[in-house]
This record gives sequence, structure tokens and C-alpha cells, in this order.
Amino acid sequence: MTHTERIKAMIENKTVDRVGISGWVHMPMVDRNVKDFTKATIDFTDNNGWDFVKVMSNGHYFAEAYGAKIRWRNDPKEWSGEILRYPVTSAEEAAALPVINPDENSVFQREIEIARNICKHYNGSIPVLATIFTPLTWLQEMSCSTQPAIVKRWLKEDKAAVHKALEALLETNKKLLDRFIEAGIDGIFISTQFGSRDIISKEEADEFCHPYDRELLEYIKDRTWFNMLHVHYCENLAMEEYIDYPVQAFNWENCTKTQDMSRLTSIKQMRELTDKVLISGIDQHHDFHNAENDREKIKETLRRRLLTSLEECGDSKFIFAPGCALPMDVDRYVFTLMQEVVLESGVFK
Repeated sequence: MTHTERIKAMIENKTVDRVGISGWVHMPMVDRNVKDFTKATIDFTDNNGWDFVKVMSNGHYFAEAYGAKIRWRNDPKEWSGEILRYPVTSAEEAAALPVINPDENSVFQREIEIARNICKHYNGSIPVLATIFTPLTWLQEMSCSTQPAIVKRWLKEDKAAVHKALEALLETNKKLLDRFIEAGIDGIFISTQFGSRDIISKEEADEFCHPYDRELLEYIKDRTWFNMLHVHYCENLAMEEYIDYPVQAFNWENCTKTQDMSRLTSIKQMRELTDKVLISGIDQHHDFHNAENDREKIKETLRRRLLTSLEECGDSKFIFAPGCALPMDVDRYVFTLMQEVVLESGVFK
């Protein structure tokens, strides 16, 4: 089976020859250069035999498009730039966010060209997913990257301003997705950083997250065929609230080490909630590190992860992958071990 045939068979409940495999890693030294990022993404995909491409755009690209002043780092192990000035520093500025036309924005044009180049290269043989954040997550990234405290305060102090911001970001997302789809993408990797009850209440999620997320996903329904929702963070996830989202797959951290492992959502729990494709199984924080740098020990860890995942999943609608980005502090050759264990233990005969 080709990579595309394999993923489509999973979605359509058809027989597959093996489970899927994929991974993604930040590429801060090249991710703002069209030529270099295109080549690096293709090389990374081919070297590891991934079944789909998750275009690992720099996480600041919306903030950059909206005028953030960023000092980009020269450390290949650090994806995040130093944001010297955020586009949004108050609820009033949030309310005044404009809708951006991607055709008139050089940052968005860069991201569209990257997607177009990758899609042209694979020509349908491997699904290509553009990276998008949910509107509330974009608002967080443009006010205090990866830190929800400021946005959480605005949710309580100025709901009207937040709604205006989310409407503008939703429309910008839609316009950008129009261009990504024209570029040939097969779907999107849509990430929310507000999926944990430790961060946002159900009432707030029902007001500020789900309506905007669903509208965005409905906007591309029947225009893309392989969309995956990434629920960020790992503990106390409200996964049941996302099951009816019109996506074909879910990605989350199922086995990260925490003080209370019962706060994680297992693959078994997710399979009881949905029959959609599950993308998980690897603890990206620990599974690729070994004190002796012993290849076979790392491979054995991954093999056990895969077998445990398959037992919990109970079917072949599974893609062996990290719950978030792969680590940047190990040699990328080590990721090829994921393919080795899948070909040895994840083949269905």
C-alpha cells in the first residue's frame, strides 16, 4: 500500500497492511526559509518513512504575520524565538485585531509556498497536513506564547473583547486555509492548547473554544480528507468534548511520565470514546534518550510502546507517533527506529 492508501483505508475502516507511523520535529534553523524548509521536511519524511507529513511551521508564524517583533535564536535545540513585542498586549488590542488577507502578507505567503512545494513533490503519494492553531490558541500565542495566564484573565474581565479577537482570527484562519487547500494540502494538523481542565473550565471552553473550532473545521469539511486534532498538554484532558469534532484522527500525549499517571488519557480510553484514527503511543520526552546511547535499548523501549498501544487500541486504525513534537536534543537518525519496530511488529498478515 502507498502511504495515502494506508491512511485512507484506516479512515474508511478497510484492511491495512500495517499500522501507520509518523513524527514531526521543530526545525528552527530553516523553518523560515522556503527552499531549505521544503528540502528539510522532505528529507525528514523520506528518511523515516512517515505515512503523512505534518508541516512543522514555526509556532510563532501567526504572531509574526500580525507584526510581532521577534529575535530569532541560533540554537538548533531551541524552537522558540525571543518575542520582544507581542501584537496583543491588552484586551483592547485583542478586540481591534484585523482580519488578514494572506495574499497581502509575506509571512502567510511563505507558509503557503512551503505547503505548495511539499504537496507538489509528493503529488498525492503521502498526505500533507498544514499546521493551524485554534483561534483561542492563536490569541494566546500573540499575547504570551505558550502561557495562558493573560488570555485566561481576559476571559473573565472582557469577554466581548475576546470574542471580537476570536472572530477576526477565525476569519484569518479561514482565508489562510483557502490558500493552503489551493496549494494542495490533504488536511490540517489543528492544535488546541486549551484542552485540559487544569487550564480552562468547561463553561469557558463551551463559550470560547468549541464554537470557533467547529466553525473552522466545518469550513473545510469535504474540502480536505485527513484532518487531525492535536490536544496539547497531557493531564486532565477533556477528550470527550472533542469526539464529535469533524476530524478523522486524534493526537495527544498518552504515556508521558507524570506524578499521577491516572491523569493521562490512555489509548484504551480513547478507543472506547471513538472509532476514529488514533495517533499516539510514544513518550517523546524520554523514549529516545538512553544513558549509554544504546541503540537496541531505545529500540526495545519503542517496541514495547508499540505493542502496548496495539493491545489498547484493539484494531488497526492506529498511527505510531509522538504525542507532540519529537525531541530536538537527539540525533535524528534515532527516529528511524520507529519505522524498524513498526515493520517488525506492526505488520498485519
